Amino acid sequence: MMAVHLTILVISVLGFFALALATERHAEHLLRRLPAPPVRHVARAVGWGLLALSLALGITYMDVGVGIALWLGWLSIAALALVFGLPKWPWQPTARAHHARQPKKGEPTLSPVPMGARRRWTVLALLAAVPVVYGLALAATSVKPLMRDDAVAGQVGPWTFRLAESEQRVPELVAMDIPMKSYHVRFCSECDEQIRAAYLKVNKPRSLRAPGIVLGGMRWDRSVLIQLPANTTADSELWLTVVGKNGDTHQTSVRMGDVSPATVAWFTAREGK
Repeated sequence: MMAVHLTILVISVLGFFALALATERHAEHLLRRLPAPPVRHVARAVGWGLLALSLALGITYMDVGVGIALWLGWLSIAALALVFGLPKWPWQPTARAHHARQPKKGEPTLSPVPMGARRRWTVLALLAAVPVVYGLALAATSVKPLMRDDAVAGQVGPWTFRLAESEQRVPELVAMDIPMKSYHVRFCSECDEQIRAAYLKVNKPRSLRAPGIVLGGMRWDRSVLIQLPANTTADSELWLTVVGKNGDTHQTSVRMGDVSPATVAWFTAREGK
């Protein structure tokens, strides 16, 4: 997941750099010469294209809401990188002489008030704190279950899916100490349009009339809370039953030890007591 964040940042920096080359002022600063207008037009198109690519990458891997928010955050950091980087460029543009306006007769002369060193360092510290605060907030943000590395990828009939437990911890005990566990399942966008319903159950269903608990929620991200049998082990299987809109039914299974290791360890410790 960190590779995705770094890729978005790098592409955003390259996009802003290309947009800087599309302007006369910054292009002459960066290249020590003014590129031809067609070159600047190409740089502008490439810059906007790279920014759009970074946005598409964020939405693809982190959904629309989270993807746009993270993209805006990395966009701000990329802009700050250029703000601090351009003044450190190996060559700098020639300073243009500015002639001070002569005050009119009777107009008081106002001398410019320079920014104090303390104020300047305060501004720089606040700007430098932006990426630090954003990085800390990003680290504190929990990763969606289906985006974690422990999510299991598989295929049921003609459809591909990802399966993951909602929380990587022991089951939740409800009334009469019944262990319950929540799972998320996501089918590919093309697959989801062909699916009528999906069900999840521990151990193989005895018949298709009782396939388990139906997965609810958004079509793109379905979830379900199911009861776990008292004899659950690492070799127990989560059975996924999917019914297509054409009436076809397909089933597949995933080892409990692969998708819920903490739950398996909890049942093992409970059995040993």
